[in-house]
Amino acid sequence: MVAGTGDVDAGHVASIRDLVGRELPRLVRVFGGVPRHPFFVHVHGARETLPDSLGALLPAESPAFALLGQHQVHLVLAEITRLGVDPAAVVRHELVHELLDQYVAPHGRSLPRWFHEGLAQHLAGDTYLGAREEDLAWRIMAHSLRGLGELRERFPLEVEPLRIAYAHSYSYVSWLAREYGLGDLLAAARATDAQVPFDSALAGRIGRRTSDLDAAWRDYVIHGSGAPWRVAFDQCFSVLLLLALPVLVLALRRHLSKEGRTARLLVEKENRAAAAAAAAAAAARESDTVRPASEAAGDGDPASPPPEPPALR
Repeated sequence: MVAGTGDVDAGHVASIRDLVGRELPRLVRVFGGVPRHPFFVHVHGARETLPDSLGALLPAESPAFALLGQHQVHLVLAEITRLGVDPAAVVRHELVHELLDQYVAPHGRSLPRWFHEGLAQHLAGDTYLGAREEDLAWRIMAHSLRGLGELRERFPLEVEPLRIAYAHSYSYVSWLAREYGLGDLLAAARATDAQVPFDSALAGRIGRRTSDLDAAWRDYVIHGSGAPWRVAFDQCFSVLLLLALPVLVLALRRHLSKEGRTARLLVEKENRAAAAAAAAAAAARESDTVRPASEAAGDGDPASPPPEPPALR
């Protein structure tokens, strides 16, 4: 374990070391005792802190990469956090790259990129960039999914084509592993070299041509994976939301109208109460003004008799 560039806390390095120590023994059993060569796991703080030589190798929206043939794995903590991916799955994914490279040494560069990425996702139990078979199904039905041959040397740089490339490689390799077993896939990988392409080694191992395998996999995606039904459900759900939108808007308008009427009634009630209170106050003031005047008019000694009328003479 190596603390790489950037601000890397010792606790984070220790956490990654624990993950490597936990995941490596399980993967070693898959690859029959590999690794035979020491390798280093570099833990970096952020993408921005990577030197240009390494930053150029970190794919878009990816938290890590492995330098094949150089026995180096590079993890970027800030990208793991930003993407919200499982650190254990990232560690497993990159360890598969390193172990597979050692497993087929010295012919690691002869393996196609799609097999590396497909196997890494399959054994990690997680996909990169949210890769889904649903994204493959409609492309297969529309005859717009590119062949794996275009993913032999490198993957696209743009995020969406890159996501489809990960989905394609993951689905195909996982299907091969289920249909024919992981042992045959690894044996075909080991038989690959500069003269024997992986496709030929795989076809010879399982007795089926590459074109037949591709056609069978495409048939699985359409008829066996359930992906088209999930696509249809997603589309139906979206359509139902669009159909329900006018009803929701009408209900909201009615609700707001009802609240508006209630608010107006409350205001009118408060205004009437205020007017009644003002009228009562005015009446009270008028009463206080009239009563003193009437009391002044009645001033005198109530006990003295009224004056006698003048005598008639």
